[in-house]
Amino acid sequence: MEFKSLLTDFLKWRVKHISDKRFLIILSVLIGVLMGLVGSLLKFLIRLIEHEVREGLLMKHLKLLYFFFPLLGIALVIIFIRYFVAQKRLSQSVPFVLYSIGKRKGFIRTVHMYGHLIASSITVGLGGSVGLEGPSVVTGSAIGSNISQLFHLNHKRKILLLGCGAAAAISALFNSPIAGVIFVLEIILVDLKITFLIPLMFSSVSAFIIAWAVSDQEKLFGEVPIEKFTAGDVPFYIVLGLLTGLVSWYYIATINKLEDRFIKLQDKPWVKFIYAGLLMAIVMFLFPTLYGEGYYTLRKLLDGKEIDLFNSTFYTSIPSIGEISGESWVLIIFLIGSILVKVFAYSFTKIAGGNGGVFAPSLFTGGTIGFILARSLNNLGLNLPEKNFTLVGMAGMAAGMMHAPLTAIFLIAEITGGYALYIPLMIVVGISYGTSHRYNKYSYFTTRLARNGDLVAHDKDHSILRNITVQRVIEKDLICVNVNGTISDLVTAISKSHRNIFPVVNDDNELNGVILLDDVRHLIFNQDKYDIPLSAIMHPPPAVVSRNDSLDSVMEHFDKTQAWNLPVVKDGKYYGFLSKSKIFSAYRKHLAKNDEDVF
Repeated sequence: MEFKSLLTDFLKWRVKHISDKRFLIILSVLIGVLMGLVGSLLKFLIRLIEHEVREGLLMKHLKLLYFFFPLLGIALVIIFIRYFVAQKRLSQSVPFVLYSIGKRKGFIRTVHMYGHLIASSITVGLGGSVGLEGPSVVTGSAIGSNISQLFHLNHKRKILLLGCGAAAAISALFNSPIAGVIFVLEIILVDLKITFLIPLMFSSVSAFIIAWAVSDQEKLFGEVPIEKFTAGDVPFYIVLGLLTGLVSWYYIATINKLEDRFIKLQDKPWVKFIYAGLLMAIVMFLFPTLYGEGYYTLRKLLDGKEIDLFNSTFYTSIPSIGEISGESWVLIIFLIGSILVKVFAYSFTKIAGGNGGVFAPSLFTGGTIGFILARSLNNLGLNLPEKNFTLVGMAGMAAGMMHAPLTAIFLIAEITGGYALYIPLMIVVGISYGTSHRYNKYSYFTTRLARNGDLVAHDKDHSILRNITVQRVIEKDLICVNVNGTISDLVTAISKSHRNIFPVVNDDNELNGVILLDDVRHLIFNQDKYDIPLSAIMHPPPAVVSRNDSLDSVMEHFDKTQAWNLPVVKDGKYYGFLSKSKIFSAYRKHLAKNDEDVF
């Protein structure tokens, strides 16, 4: 009670002394600071766990069994969620954030502020083949959502602060404040005004500064020497763009099919853990490069130490393999196998119960594709910059998976300092995005939401129509006539009505048809026709709408029939009418309300 009293007093003081715009800036900075601390803590936990597993005492004695560590991590996550998380569920990654925006008005439960921090660090730290970025975005978005709820901000400002948390998450993890802002604009908040950039930038920069100050200031892949871009490399960058786009399509399709296969086991977490977990362990045993986020592999490729990828694996215990593992073509075949089955390692990790996202797997796959292409062509006598192709490949795959080309470009440029790569980045990203979009209308983040009819945030018209109920626009002032009546009865109804539509119902109020004023205008003044039964002149409506239908489905009926008015029924009984003009009027009012400036 004391806290609520203090909060109430603060809110009253804030209204008098701090403007809404300044208060939003303050909150955006606060969110950035909190997410900077969270991001630093997350990276610390991952490094601590990874060190013990990959390089510590465990690996010295159990190196041939390390592929079981991911299973241990997932089991711990399942136990944590079951016994320490309300509702025994942690919704995962960016699709959940999009769903919260579109269907829950930006509301995210408090548990998401810390649950993903624990679950993802365990999953990734012990080798789960997923990334930290998705859970971090959920964490940041939850922080923004809960802070906005604490200070009783309206719906639009809540969504804005949710986006600030997402931007801060990307900025803190990658040390990339520009990419954080663009990520939100391309994926999370696709319908915001340019003025909203200000709080997003403050939040992203705040997270960057805190993460930069608290943790070590090393870039994700260290200092990568970038070779000079030459026009002669353009054809090969075009090929790289096509490859990453096609692999993105393959990944999205495969992930969805695998998730569909296991959907029947949704309520049986331990059964899923056994089946998917064992499959994951087998895949990782055959391809140890799939262990963890994949950044270890990328660092080795960028440092020119790719031979280290075979160290501390079972391959080194096989004499013949150990002797030839350094040969380029053996390495290339091994890496090709890695990118083809990476999607299975990622999917099985998620299905088994692990907590993580697709960001890091995308970078791993794209970087590996770029390295394979450059190394293969170099083996044939060319002289392509392998590091450049590795870095640009990361961006191509990220763009193909997320359908966020600008995010991919600025992310790679920022985390590597490779600003000289802008031209090849634009080439590869543009082609990859176009290729992926050719086969996948939706990104990995939005595919399942679209399939379930929950993709509201990315469709402005759809979003507005979802927020307007049929009950709100239904018209009940039409006068009904009985199907057993005559034109004489209709004339009486016309004299009392100001509408030109007359529903025809039976004694049980069931809709039998409709009569338009134009249908009987020539009979009104001909009393000799007054005994004609209404059943002879009524006609069926172009379509019938249920009271429980959504307005977007109602608009589909209007489009198909080209009608301007449609009857509504409830439990088989006539209920009212919908007019396209009234829906348009409600749409305009809602649009004007949404366009109100919140900053």
